[in-house]
Amino acid sequence: MKKLLIVLLIGLAACSSSEDRQKEARKEMLSTDRAFSALSAEKGMQEAFLYYAANDLVKLQEGRFPVIGKEALRNSFEGVFDSMYRLTWVPVMAEMSISCDLGYTFGNYELYDFTRGEVRFGNYFTVWKKENDGTWRWVLDGGNSTPMPE
Repeated sequence: MKKLLIVLLIGLAACSSSEDRQKEARKEMLSTDRAFSALSAEKGMQEAFLYYAANDLVKLQEGRFPVIGKEALRNSFEGVFDSMYRLTWVPVMAEMSISCDLGYTFGNYELYDFTRGEVRFGNYFTVWKKENDGTWRWVLDGGNSTPMPE
């Protein structure tokens, strides 16, 4: 009976520890997503997307084929001037894997078009993975436009 109790207590401690690790990893990932948006507002979309991107990324785009890989992402920004747009977003929800190295964020974005003087709205999702050095990098990103929120 003693052995069973010890095994049960160890199992509960491991489960609690796993939930705590998951909660902490989720907080880190959300913090990274918010920092990503802040960098986009401050330095522009190109710098932000490239800074937080994993090398093996996939960027889904409305009405276009996906961009695959960091170099292709860099090339996709050719001719797009950050001075024309400001993209910011706010995560609404996040989930974390049990292994604490893969998760996703989902939220709302605003894209301000300086050339037209208008704001476009939408939803986004980003899949994040934790690199060996402990940093979070996005590996899959996409979104869709929506009407203006009420």
